[in-house]
Amino acid sequence: MNKMLLTLLFLPPSFAMASLTFDAQQLYRDNIESCAVGDLNGDGSPDIVAGERFYLNPGWKPVKFRTIEPFGEDYMEVNGEFLIDLDEDGDLDVLAGQFKLPEVLWFENPGRENLRAGNPWKQRLLVDTGVNRNEAVFLRDLDGDGIPEFLANSWNNKNPMLIWKFKGKNRAAGMSRHLVSESGNGHGQGFGDLNGDGHEDIVFMQGWYERPAKNPFGQPWKWRKDFTLPHASCPILVIDLNRDGRNDLVWGDGHNYGLYWHQQLEPRVDGTTVWRHHLIDKKISQMHVLAWEDLDNDGEKEIISGKRYYAHSGRDRGAEDEIVIVRYMPRLGNDGSVSFKKEILHSGKAGTGLQIRVADLDGDGWKEIVVPGKSGTHILWNHGTPEPKKKRG
Repeated sequence: MNKMLLTLLFLPPSFAMASLTFDAQQLYRDNIESCAVGDLNGDGSPDIVAGERFYLNPGWKPVKFRTIEPFGEDYMEVNGEFLIDLDEDGDLDVLAGQFKLPEVLWFENPGRENLRAGNPWKQRLLVDTGVNRNEAVFLRDLDGDGIPEFLANSWNNKNPMLIWKFKGKNRAAGMSRHLVSESGNGHGQGFGDLNGDGHEDIVFMQGWYERPAKNPFGQPWKWRKDFTLPHASCPILVIDLNRDGRNDLVWGDGHNYGLYWHQQLEPRVDGTTVWRHHLIDKKISQMHVLAWEDLDNDGEKEIISGKRYYAHSGRDRGAEDEIVIVRYMPRLGNDGSVSFKKEILHSGKAGTGLQIRVADLDGDGWKEIVVPGKSGTHILWNHGTPEPKKKRG
């Protein structure tokens, strides 16, 4: 049996470390599956936005500031949220994508006094993309100019792959359309340099798009159909796990069991990338969202995920399994193999939705996990590792 496939069973001694402890606090129970973290009122502390409500630190009182329409059995019409100052007034506004509607909306932060009063935020149209069936949305700086671009991942494989770029310094003025491919999308998306040329590429279910070295927003990108990642997570992580100088892929199955990594091997002469598939874990279903963060302050990031609660309204395999939040700590062996320690951080109350946010909310040096979902919006408070016992004498 392939040694790589046993990574959860045989672990090196370096994994003998103290576990983290978390407590879950539910902020509100609704079907919102997206959220963002940032300082809404300028007091220096991070706050939370999740769908129709915001929550100011430290009281975390739910305040409704907008209305989102429901659809289907248990969905709300929002599939990604970001905090960004769109109107250049010094306050963070909300940018929000939608599942079945093509409009990208933004909601104007009314300022500290109006936040305190709980007044509604003005809804504005940022751009009409003309494209629906959006699985998830992303803000990502693809050209390194310090200003992120907007992309929508679609579950429709034939939808175009588009990049939307802010038109100018006044980001509220709208966005311009840039074509990556007329047709070629699909469930799951990630970003990173796959071929080592120093440019951000786009990874998705049907392979990857190679960013042109020049004029990336003025021409189509080359579609390289080097792999298929069925129902891949949003995001797909692009990480050099085995530290061989080539970026690998980590992805969860959003609608079945499984967490995997694709090891990138030596490419072919024509630039085709070559991959070896590895299983990380097959015991958790609907790992629809991943994060890559350092929770235990050891200087090494971990894969953070969990079970998305009722991703397809209860019709996916494992839908009735207990909901969990989990992390996987990768370590590199002397022989170049990658092993993972799995740790369940929480079970029973908080599942995932479409976004995981990680931030130190209380300033104690330990990062919390914020997860929205159909089990409610939760903070998982990170209490760190137990203090080591002092030696006697």
